[in-house]
Amino acid sequence: MTLDELCTRRVAVWGIGREGAAMAALLADRGVPVTLVDDAPEAARSLLGGLGADGAGADVRPPDAVRWGDIDVVVRAPGVSRYRPELEAAREHGVEVTTPMALWLEDFSGAAVVAITGTKGKSTTAALTAALLRHGGLDVALIGNIGTPVTEMYGRPPADVYVVEVSSYQAAEVTVSPAVTVLTSLAPDHLDWHGGLEAYYRDKLRLISAGPPRDLAVNAASVEAVWRTLGHPRRILFGPTGRVRVTERDQVMVDDEPLGDASFLALPGRHNLFNLCGAVAGVLLVTGRAPTPGAFAGVIDEFEGLPSRCRTVGERRGVTYIDDALASNPFATAASVSAFPDRELTVILGGADRGVDPTGLVELLVARQPPPRVVVLQPDPQGLAVALADRAASNDVPLAVDLAGDLEEAVATAAASTPSGGVVLFSPAAPTRPEEGGFGERSRRFAAASDLIRSTDP
Repeated sequence: MTLDELCTRRVAVWGIGREGAAMAALLADRGVPVTLVDDAPEAARSLLGGLGADGAGADVRPPDAVRWGDIDVVVRAPGVSRYRPELEAAREHGVEVTTPMALWLEDFSGAAVVAITGTKGKSTTAALTAALLRHGGLDVALIGNIGTPVTEMYGRPPADVYVVEVSSYQAAEVTVSPAVTVLTSLAPDHLDWHGGLEAYYRDKLRLISAGPPRDLAVNAASVEAVWRTLGHPRRILFGPTGRVRVTERDQVMVDDEPLGDASFLALPGRHNLFNLCGAVAGVLLVTGRAPTPGAFAGVIDEFEGLPSRCRTVGERRGVTYIDDALASNPFATAASVSAFPDRELTVILGGADRGVDPTGLVELLVARQPPPRVVVLQPDPQGLAVALADRAASNDVPLAVDLAGDLEEAVATAAASTPSGGVVLFSPAAPTRPEEGGFGERSRRFAAASDLIRSTDP
């Protein structure tokens, strides 16, 4: 379905966050009457008012007040699970369910689009892709899950290339595959939203399976991603092997020709070198050629990383503090832990329970040398503290595990036990609990708490 087709139907927009509000505004500008739906109608009205819309006069209904027989299409926001029982009831009434991303990909199916998806690494890879393309002299729109809604592209002069980050929430309703897809990784995540692991993988890979088959680049380091894309007729690999690979000496190669030295990339860990390779692969597929060595070197020199993604916030008393608040599952935290080999390490873990098994992370931490120190935030719904203590005891490993009532206490505990030259890594392996706000708020608190350590320096 295209936007023009949507404008001829009776439409409801469910979920008045930033993306849903942008969708409602786009339809209103086109004179389309819209039924606004949200689980918290009063908060939605306030948001609309904050965005300059007529929030006070907006008729925002709770989902149980919607007559589905009066609706043809529901445009759901990413935060509204496609598996909600109300949406199942709507489908039974013949209502079609779509998303702003699905509509946009239909409308821009002929454009140069590089879609970045995966369990982790999406935002960094998307930002690197856009930076490489811009250094190549192209006009680039960096949009999607990274912050700018795709709906804002309607009515603007066309960009040379669109780099769009796509979450599993956004991919689930997609009906056409983009010109290029870069798949950074696959691991269990968002199981509560999708209702299980297989549904999560199916929804995530809808971006590829919607078809027709178009260019695809897959991270060869992700066994699950490689296996689930076997047989794709236009797939290339990147990362540790493939058309775009990084050597043990951090040289990026394209078709076995050297592109440049990535050793000075301001992002720790091999996984970020693989993200860089994914960005190069995206450029290669969308433009038909690799970035120039000059463009590559420019990005290496300038790219400082994104907030909350394994980013250094400072050094206090010889200890480096790393904010990785967006590491919302054990898979992401494991990658960040591996980015600091041979250094003394204290890891701060904990958050909401998304139903993801932390066993792999527990085993990694127990096996790590030198043994890390771990601070677990309470409450601990995943049982990380007990799992770590039990596994360490059974393996006879001197793993120190402390509990902290809040993030500030966790930082103070970590600072007291981490020697000079070491690292304090806030990489929670779990999403932020709703009452704590978003990951950005936890990033702010972590940085502020680490600043308190500096303020007590003699």
